Amino acid sequence: MKRLIVAVTLMLTTALAFGSEVERLVDKLVEKGILTQGEAYKIVAEAKEEARKDEVAMKGEIDKVPAWIKNTKFKGDARLRYEMQDKEGKTDRHRGRIRVRWGFDTQVNPQIKFGLRIASGSAEQTSTNQTFTNSFSSKNLWLDKAYVSYSPISIPYTSIIGGKMSNPFYNTDLVWDGDVTPEGLAVTFKNSTANSLFLNAGFFPLLEISGDYNDPYLLGAQVGFSGKIAEKKFNAGLAYYRYEGLKDTLQADISPGYEPDGNTLTPGGAYVYNYNLWDFNIDFTPFEIPAGSFKLPVKFYGNYVVNKADDVDEDTGYLVGFNIGKASKKGSWQLGYNYRKVEADCVPAIFNDSDMNGGATDIKGHKLGFTYALTDHSTMGIAYLIGESLGVNRTDERNTLQLDYIVKF
Repeated sequence: MKRLIVAVTLMLTTALAFGSEVERLVDKLVEKGILTQGEAYKIVAEAKEEARKDEVAMKGEIDKVPAWIKNTKFKGDARLRYEMQDKEGKTDRHRGRIRVRWGFDTQVNPQIKFGLRIASGSAEQTSTNQTFTNSFSSKNLWLDKAYVSYSPISIPYTSIIGGKMSNPFYNTDLVWDGDVTPEGLAVTFKNSTANSLFLNAGFFPLLEISGDYNDPYLLGAQVGFSGKIAEKKFNAGLAYYRYEGLKDTLQADISPGYEPDGNTLTPGGAYVYNYNLWDFNIDFTPFEIPAGSFKLPVKFYGNYVVNKADDVDEDTGYLVGFNIGKASKKGSWQLGYNYRKVEADCVPAIFNDSDMNGGATDIKGHKLGFTYALTDHSTMGIAYLIGESLGVNRTDERNTLQLDYIVKF
């Protein structure tokens, strides 16, 4: 019987992670006279040896796993939204919507990274929402990002990115909707110092036309600063975007899945103007407000864009706003407001914000939002958008209420 107890004890101790729990178990058996002190020492020593062997074996198995697998990071988010649109002269629209995004980034080796993300949505480049409709029909998943990034050793702090990627430019939704993932080739540079210069550039095809080498495309370049002024966070960037081949091309050909209002088009639906944009962005966080266990950063930001292509009259857009706080950790919150005016041809309407007054250009409006972090990885938010058209190419007006619940993982 004593041998059986010793054997069972040894099995239990080797099955457990070695530590104070194992020692207490052996001490109890010694106190009850089941084990001698010598037998106890032997059991503890054998348990340590088995634990060491298991650790070595596990480490060996981990070492066999390719480095790129160990360096893979998965992330995603899901958003549930209730949206109400109050359109002037029309019946209010109420709808439920869902957005799901999931993907990973893999550091293949010190120079190469691969990224992939799938997302819900439709053919629209400015939205990954799916509306609850069509009697529980299945919803689409799309290739939202797929890119390879190469960082040459000979050029520090530089990345060359090819594929369908996150937007490489510092921006707001005055020019770029947050859901747009450009396709093509980009180069980015940003050093690792606290106050750093950054450079971004890219070539992005817009349409591939069989039998024609004059395909429309976008060239972009940006220079900026990211760091602190008087120990306060400060960022600024100046970008130039040159769209080639838009004039006289049908908007329906350039963007068949999404044909927004706002830009000046011919009666047949072709672009009247080219788009050569100068885009200036800035944000500054001058102070923080103490609030219990949190400090609420107060950030002011602005964006100005002008289209310098020939003969364009409605060529200017601007956005100004502020954020108080940041909804990240449980119990934290964020309050934000911005105002924008987006003239008809200051930017291509197929790429900028899709929410204000139904999205696109030839609009102005206010956006007020509040977000509260229910947990470390989930938030509840409310936003109200008051939009109206400028009356050049459109006359619609609408106010939009959005209630969001977001989970990040």
